[in-house]
Amino acid sequence: MPNTNKIKGTRFESAIRDFALSKKLTAIRPAQSGVGDLSDVHVAGRVAVQAKDVAVAAYPKWLGDVADQKQRAGLPIGVVVHKTRGKSIGDARVVMTLGEFTDLLVQLDLAERFVNSNPSTAYAYAQALVKR
Repeated sequence: MPNTNKIKGTRFESAIRDFALSKKLTAIRPAQSGVGDLSDVHVAGRVAVQAKDVAVAAYPKWLGDVADQKQRAGLPIGVVVHKTRGKSIGDARVVMTLGEFTDLLVQLDLAERFVNSNPSTAYAYAQALVKR
């Protein structure tokens, strides 16, 4: 008899990976090894994703789990993606700590200031944003 929860989880993990790929991000579902869970999806080589397709949220536990998983995977950011019932994958909830959220914004701000410090790269960056 097939494990329906495993099938449902695999389907949601694949949907997250495919959604990230559709946004031109790198995304993989890492092979799990006996040393511990490395999270369900890795996005942009920086984010460990714990995918949850369940009705009842348990964010404190899940955030604790993904904190351990991101460390084992060697990634700086960990998030939980929780499926929103009756909605598309793009409407799933992303939950992370405020500390990691602000770290992410600091990295983005630094990268944008660096890119925008040169007029030609600033123009190319603005054009690339429009094309996305």
